[in-house]
Amino acid sequence: MMINSPAKKAIVIATDGASMELVLNMVKWGHMPHVAKLLQRGVYRPMVGAFPTLTPPGWTSLYTGSWHSTHEVMDFNIRAVGKPLSETVWGINTALSKSEYLWNTAERAGKIPILVKVEMSWPPTIQKGIQIEGTGPGVSNHHQIAGYHLFVGGKWAPRPIGGERDPESVDPSALQEDMPYDPIQITVAEAALWQNLPKSERPYREVELTLTPLKRGRGNMLRGTKSQSKHIYGLIYARTSQGYDAVRVCRSRDARDSYCDLQEGTWSEWLLESFEIDGEQVVGNIRMKLISLSKDGSEFELFVPQIWPIEGYGYPRGIANKLYRKLGPFLQNPARDALGLIDDDTYFELLEYYHQHLASVAQELASTNEWDILFNETHASDYGDHFFLGQADETSGADPNTVKRCFDGLARTYSSIDSWIGRIVEIADDDTVVVIASDHGGTSTQFKPVVVNDVLAKAGLLAYKNNGEIDWTKTRAAHIGLIHVFINLEGREPNGIVDPNEYEATQREIIDALLDYKDPETGFRPFSLAISRENAEILRLSGDLVGDVVFGVHPSFDGAHGRQLPVGSFGMSGQHSVFIMAGPGVKKGLALHRSVNVVDVAPTLCYLLGWPMPRNAEGKVIYEALEDPNWHLK
Repeated sequence: MMINSPAKKAIVIATDGASMELVLNMVKWGHMPHVAKLLQRGVYRPMVGAFPTLTPPGWTSLYTGSWHSTHEVMDFNIRAVGKPLSETVWGINTALSKSEYLWNTAERAGKIPILVKVEMSWPPTIQKGIQIEGTGPGVSNHHQIAGYHLFVGGKWAPRPIGGERDPESVDPSALQEDMPYDPIQITVAEAALWQNLPKSERPYREVELTLTPLKRGRGNMLRGTKSQSKHIYGLIYARTSQGYDAVRVCRSRDARDSYCDLQEGTWSEWLLESFEIDGEQVVGNIRMKLISLSKDGSEFELFVPQIWPIEGYGYPRGIANKLYRKLGPFLQNPARDALGLIDDDTYFELLEYYHQHLASVAQELASTNEWDILFNETHASDYGDHFFLGQADETSGADPNTVKRCFDGLARTYSSIDSWIGRIVEIADDDTVVVIASDHGGTSTQFKPVVVNDVLAKAGLLAYKNNGEIDWTKTRAAHIGLIHVFINLEGREPNGIVDPNEYEATQREIIDALLDYKDPETGFRPFSLAISRENAEILRLSGDLVGDVVFGVHPSFDGAHGRQLPVGSFGMSGQHSVFIMAGPGVKKGLALHRSVNVVDVAPTLCYLLGWPMPRNAEGKVIYEALEDPNWHLK
């Protein structure tokens, strides 16, 4: 390790799903002034990410400096070698990575890392640093007590944007369940059953609200299996003769045993409550907002965001509770999964809390602990991809009101991100290099996303049963993960039916089926790429986890990201990842010309800091960005 390195510390600011194209536009439109300053005093370049353009391979490649065929975190749903093709391995798990993470490289160099909500970093692999959370987006976490609750009574309707919704295979931050809200009955409150009633100008009404631990969480990441629901009560009353205008939320039918008093549009404070999961008590924080209450008491909407514990989501043990006592409740998911149900303002109120609290955690940890590299992450840009970006410009074909709502949502998202970035940058001193990076980008959607298995079925390669499931006894090839088609090969797959002598012919048949396919509604060809496994090495894809055929889809036929190539642009945005770097040893105000790949970030930081390279690193040092590429020779 060289002590005369240009930089002594580093801050990595991670913005999941932010495209370089969109960030530059947001800077130009005045929504990201803090990022604008970093562009002026550093370097930047649209960065080529991993393919598929997805969270697990993107972040793992960036943090290890190695491509996904090396670290093997290929997807959210990874091929389970030796198991039936219907089985996959869930990708949010650091134990899957075959490469060394940058924070472990730091520890190997005798340095101390701090990680604040860094996705794809759980379970913790650090030994002497500090980590707060770090699982996955939205509902994909191991710690929440419960997801959101949205209690609605009377005449109520969701607030969708419309258009196609991205599937959970690319957007596991939002569960797509049949009942995404909690219907309740508004009834007359019997005064005899209540104690200590407040004064009301109209007859009391009440609602029973049921908080259910483990509800609205991803099934394979829940913290338990059984829970005890908690029943609480909302007393609806009228403080004036103008009509119902207040709700007192109570633990029981005693108005003095209350959580809070709410009026329309107001939030409660954070409130401690205990819940039973698997026979044990878990303490967490709840918060409530009365979104709407009609004057006649016939319509009611109350929102409870994610219920998060006060401890257990940090390393070393006890650090999360220590931060909670000083800074207040942590929020891992700012109700992204409720977008389109609740009003946009409620979401953005939570998003602002989310960002400001993440910034406060980073500032507190950096000011009270020794550290050498600080990692911070937000998933808000990806939430914007999946909800707002799809119809934020005219390429989507959406009506003008929808386009305006979506564009405003994106602008608010990136403005909030910029405010968070501004507070993180405050931590840096003159010896600290700062990097802003993303795992992938996102684009708008113009046409209905193509269903690959339907294309294979049309070509006679795949068969469905009457119930819509795949009939593996008649299926020669199937779409697995995001960009892979696997042949149901005899001798390799447990129930394989394709003779190995027909392997190459089947590959060619799959490729022809994809490239020849025309969307029946538009007449366009959705597939921009279809190549054999052998040729997929040009995409840094090789090995048994890679499909026998790998394909890419044109942005207009995809969701926000995933199956698009990592270099495309469409509408106001694109799939290029963000790369911005500023600080000691870095040139100023320069738009880089030569290519930058996602695997180049970790080697470049190690070079600037004088650290060893991460084990298995494949990326290069971005010499074009450096004031003195040969500093180590002096």
